[in-house]
Amino acid sequence: MTYAPTYPNPGVQHTRAVLALTATQACLEVFRPAANCGIALKRQLDKISRWIAACARQTRKKPLSAGAKRDLDKKFRVLEGYMITENMDDETRFRRWAALIWAALTFIEDVCNTCPVYARCPQWRYLRQTVNTLAERLRELDPGMDEEGTRIYEEAA
Repeated sequence: MTYAPTYPNPGVQHTRAVLALTATQACLEVFRPAANCGIALKRQLDKISRWIAACARQTRKKPLSAGAKRDLDKKFRVLEGYMITENMDDETRFRRWAALIWAALTFIEDVCNTCPVYARCPQWRYLRQTVNTLAERLRELDPGMDEEGTRIYEEAA
């Protein structure tokens, strides 16, 4: 006996997609200052930004409900606390940046796994692939950042 998966209603899927895209873009903006150290990193961040823009075209077609806006505001307040890195030493700041990228990847994975209204288009697959490439390279440099990133995701989700 097989069971058909049960997905959230389209409004919840829309909210999750907006959360994933906005959180990922915000993480890139926090991480982007580090891109000055290499052309390859800057190129990867630019590629991710292009896929975010491509995916965002879908979500802009529908306005957010008042409840969705409240939910997103609450989640963004949690994420905002993790994005303040000015007073950190370089090693701690890099670990936080890497963890934020991992959290962004987890938000994208959430959409790809639970939001077929949005994730069935190839743009989401390419976004996931490009963010995953960056996240895996960062994990090679800083093992354990994935655990911190998962904690950030769990707190905000």
